[in-house]
Amino acid sequence: MKQIFTSFKKSTSLIAILALSGMTFNASAEKLSGNTASEITAMMTTGWNLGNTFDATNGSNNGYALDAETSWGQPKTTQEMITAVRKAGFNTIRIPVSWGKHSNFKEDPENFTISEEWMARVKEVVDYCYNEDLFVILNIHHDNNSGNIIYTLKDDGTSEYFIRGVWRQIAEAFKDYDQHLVFEIMNEPRLVGTSYEWYFNPDAPPAQVIPALEMLNKFNQIGVDEIRGNGSAENKDRVIMCPGYAACKEGCMTSYFQMPTDETPNRLALSLHAYRPYDLCLGSVSTWKDSYSSEIKAYFKDVYEKFIAGMGIPVIIGEESCSARFKRNVYSNQEDRLKWVEAYYSVIKEYGMPAVLWDNNVFKSNAGEAHGHFNREELTWYDRPFIQKIMDVLGIQDVDNISIDYSLSVGPNPASNNIYVSADNELQNITIYTTSGARVLYKEISGSNAEIGISMLNRGIYNAVVTTEYGVNVIKLILK
Repeated sequence: MKQIFTSFKKSTSLIAILALSGMTFNASAEKLSGNTASEITAMMTTGWNLGNTFDATNGSNNGYALDAETSWGQPKTTQEMITAVRKAGFNTIRIPVSWGKHSNFKEDPENFTISEEWMARVKEVVDYCYNEDLFVILNIHHDNNSGNIIYTLKDDGTSEYFIRGVWRQIAEAFKDYDQHLVFEIMNEPRLVGTSYEWYFNPDAPPAQVIPALEMLNKFNQIGVDEIRGNGSAENKDRVIMCPGYAACKEGCMTSYFQMPTDETPNRLALSLHAYRPYDLCLGSVSTWKDSYSSEIKAYFKDVYEKFIAGMGIPVIIGEESCSARFKRNVYSNQEDRLKWVEAYYSVIKEYGMPAVLWDNNVFKSNAGEAHGHFNREELTWYDRPFIQKIMDVLGIQDVDNISIDYSLSVGPNPASNNIYVSADNELQNITIYTTSGARVLYKEISGSNAEIGISMLNRGIYNAVVTTEYGVNVIKLILK
């Protein structure tokens, strides 16, 4: 396997350092391509949801206008917000988006178009994430609830038009975006408002649910076909997440669920939402129980054995969180939530399932749905110990306080399988970490330049931490 480090001349070295120090930049990162879905998910260490924002279905002009972004009480998304999320240790951002009310779908379902202004605004925020070299997940979100997608035999075919039309237009709009961008076909597809909306026996689905399962398979296939059919090399190479019914465990474990066929091998992932244990994460229980650890383990073990171990299909947990509880405006379950983080993230780390924390910016209210983690107005974290615990369990290094050496240059030596490090001042050491924080190489160096052998490293993304007499510098390296 050919190994190539990202080439950093002084100008691009500065870009990489600025990215990790929280400053914004406009140059594109090294293009990521040719990786399997399993390799991409291994790079997506942990993520954060921009919830209750582009998924909102309110706003003026029946939701068609851009103010839908803030209609559920969120501030307008900024580059500074995305930078702050990255600085906390997250390397993946999921952007849930509702599209129907930003289109003329109701008037012309077979040939509808998405608002150019809405698509442009979504792209602007995706670019904020690209500026930080983050992975991005983009989906169809609340259109299931608003009636644009129906999973019963009563559907007259317009749901198929919607799935096909939205993904055709998204694929075209993002045809030049590399593997940092992941598409998720649907969000929690289900029979809304029925007794089977969130759960059914996967071994014996009710008669009412079976047609929905069959239509879900069909819609996943349509989405994959439209994305691949765009024709761009990036869309051929892109990782696509496909959900089961309600994106729940039962919905993907039933034999009625089938992953789509795909002309590009090894580029599909299962989309799973897992607020588990439910009573603690979304329900009325606020106290941690020791039995929850084995419950979490058993929940993910089944999915791991069927999809990752059994089929070679990676799993991305698109939503998860544990609701906060308060008494007299003070956390009443913070220690319980930290125990949840320890148990939950330890298991998904063991099974290699990256998880994306749900954040609806709801804080100190709405028991069971208080999943406000990031204060988007103040650019701070409501529950910093919770976030830090996630990073501690995953072994993710803190990059908030790195220094910047403008003279530092790191790049490949074309004559050997080494990296070349040079600076205008004294070098001290170099350490290379995986994105999960595992150290894979350490070497003391002296002088103003050095060559480091890297033949033992596999393809993937690494952080090179170079210490000079002036401080610590972190540079992202990509091995292809």
